[in-house]
Amino acid sequence: MSDTTSPNASTTPSATASGDSFLQVIAHYHVKPGLGDQVGALLVELTAATRREPKNLGYAFYRSPQDPDRYVILEQYTDASGLDDHRASEHFQRLGFGTIIPMLVSREVTSYVVRTGTDGKPVDAVKA
Repeated sequence: MSDTTSPNASTTPSATASGDSFLQVIAHYHVKPGLGDQVGALLVELTAATRREPKNLGYAFYRSPQDPDRYVILEQYTDASGLDDHRASEHFQRLGFGTIIPMLVSREVTSYVVRTGTDGKPVDAVKA
């Protein structure tokens, strides 16, 4: 998959609010045929807004080079309340629920609590 985010974007948290864990969200989007470019443009806008959220640690999306109607979105939040805040945000309500999700054939979202070591690197993960 190709990275369609800014070259300066980081998807790995350098620090977390609690210092020992963060919430990793992985979303798989299968877009209705022919709408991949439109969804990609909307994801650019959603990415910029999401990265400004106080509890967001990272947000990036990738488009499959084999199937232009498939995307993977990698999101990281300080904790589960960060994801709740994201889902309640104006930009996600408008762009995500209101525009992108109706353009999808399917959507699969999985969350994990990732525990980090003293060096800040992931040690293990538990499905949330």
